Amino acid sequence: MKLIALVLFALIMTGCATTNTETHVDPDHQGKSYSKIMIDMPNADFEFRKLVTDELCKGLSEKAVSCATRDELLPPTREYTEAQIFQAIEDHEIDGWLVVGIGEGESDSQYIGSQQFGSATVYGNTVYGRSSSIPMRSFSRQQGYSLRLFDMDTKGTAFVMDASTSASGMANVTNPVFARSLARTIIDEMSTAGFIE
Repeated sequence: MKLIALVLFALIMTGCATTNTETHVDPDHQGKSYSKIMIDMPNADFEFRKLVTDELCKGLSEKAVSCATRDELLPPTREYTEAQIFQAIEDHEIDGWLVVGIGEGESDSQYIGSQQFGSATVYGNTVYGRSSSIPMRSFSRQQGYSLRLFDMDTKGTAFVMDASTSASGMANVTNPVFARSLARTIIDEMSTAGFIE
């Protein structure tokens, strides 16, 4: 019985997030490779933005592609005109601009039982007992994203992607797990399209 409880607990605590996508590549940009990509997450909070951009930059560097974030090139403390944005992109020799928009998401938790603990101590004719109960919950989370890769030579859209990351358990519904899953999927999709090698 203890083994079953331990296996169930391990399954609840561990696991991974899964990202599903639908991607469309513009035929005029199919197979074009990029050497330096700027990542822009305009509606993400600072924590999630840093997690995703760090994972994306790590994945891009493994493919010999330079990476910059919009926050590095254009500090978020200021407002910029379109001309200033494109000038910064040109100055830093960015050839691809990846915009990752955060869509709708939801999370849920469900009571799955409780873990009971008890102990008893006997002193002569007296028994002292103590017990406690810890509620166990399972969590699930889903988050949607919309992505566009802009080609800076043509100023056209190279590809669009809708993505949805989902997971359940306890440890695998965290922002780092979701960021890692999303970033890996983006890198895979860009490799499949021939944008990075």
